[in-house]
Amino acid sequence: MAHPAEAASQLRTCVKEYGFVGALIDAYVVQPSGDRYQFYEGRGYDVFWQTAQDLDVPVYLHPSFPSLGEVFTTGELYSQEDSIVASAGLATAGWGWHSRTGLSFLRLYTGGVFDRFPKLQIVLGHMGEMVPFYLWRSNVVLRGRPTSLRDVWRNNVWVAISAVWDLDAMRMVLAVTDVKRVMYAVDYPFGSNTEGKAFMEELRKSKLVSEKEFRGIANENAKTLLRLK
Repeated sequence: MAHPAEAASQLRTCVKEYGFVGALIDAYVVQPSGDRYQFYEGRGYDVFWQTAQDLDVPVYLHPSFPSLGEVFTTGELYSQEDSIVASAGLATAGWGWHSRTGLSFLRLYTGGVFDRFPKLQIVLGHMGEMVPFYLWRSNVVLRGRPTSLRDVWRNNVWVAISAVWDLDAMRMVLAVTDVKRVMYAVDYPFGSNTEGKAFMEELRKSKLVSEKEFRGIANENAKTLLRLK
């Protein structure tokens, strides 16, 4: 994704020649210097988003690693003086992976990507990468665009569970997301099929969703998105 035109060309090749049904990309690029991020809302990335929209395939924004400075430089965002393990944990699966991926999505919104490409479909894992909890406030603060954040969330976003095996998190997601846009995912190797099966059984017993909605989350919603039916 450091080279959007090449990424767009590769996406087209994968879909047209090899039958791919979507793309999974890092939610941002860490510059070669290792000390800053490149996000994708700029006009230079329009060629990629246009290609995804034209091909009518979803794009999964996946967490990626932090800049080295944020972890290893004393006083920086995640650096902890007494524990590099804690620093790395905060910067990755403990917080940073997900907050930065949620930020990447929000930057697409504030940068007008969904105004320019209104049919674009984005997948966010890990129960929505923190966005569902703050959706109300972000929608209020970031108002002023032609399309509201809530409308983008409703029409352009799909949420994958991705090893967040937590019914409270699921309640939050279901409160703000169409259940037909919520999908089971394991996030291997960070999550396991055993854990995923146990969570899905817990979800079924919880009555948070109907049996039809449960089957949708389990597989039918993904089949719809990826046109696997």
